[in-house]
Amino acid sequence: MASVSTSHLIIFVASLVVAAGVVGTLTTGVDRVSNAVQDGSLDVSQQVRTDVTVISDPKSDVHNESAATVTIYVRNTGSQTIPVQESAVDVLLNGEYKTGSDLNMELVSDSDNPDVWRPEEVVAITVSDTGIETDNRLFLTVNGDEEVFEFRS
Repeated sequence: MASVSTSHLIIFVASLVVAAGVVGTLTTGVDRVSNAVQDGSLDVSQQVRTDVTVISDPKSDVHNESAATVTIYVRNTGSQTIPVQESAVDVLLNGEYKTGSDLNMELVSDSDNPDVWRPEEVVAITVSDTGIETDNRLFLTVNGDEEVFEFRS
C-alpha cells in the first residue's frame, strides 16, 4: 500500500513541475506578444499622425539644369512634428534612392526652431538630379506617409 501512495506522490510532483513549466512558457509568450502589440500601436499612432503634401506645381520649373538639382516644396499637413533632417525622409527620383550628399532639406517657413518641421510649415527638399529624363517621378516617404510627384523637364 505504501508503494502505491509513493508512486502517486511522485506522479503528482512530476505533474506539478510540468504544469509550472507550461505556465511559465505561456506567460513569457503572452508577455512578448503584449509588448509587440504595444510597440506596433505606437508606430501606427505616429504614422497616422504624420501626413505631408507636396505643394510644388509640377508645371513649374522644379528642375534647375545649371545647378543639376530638383527642388520640391512639402507642407506638413499632419499633427506630428518631424525633424528637419535628411534621415527623416526617403526619396526616390526616377527609381534611384537619394541620401546623404544627394539630398538637402531646409525649413522655408519662419520658425523659432529651424530643426523642427511643425504642422503647417513648409520645407524645401533639394535632390541632385543625376538621370533626369523628360518624364520624371519622385517618391517621397515620411514616417510611412507616401507622396508621388510627377514632373516634366
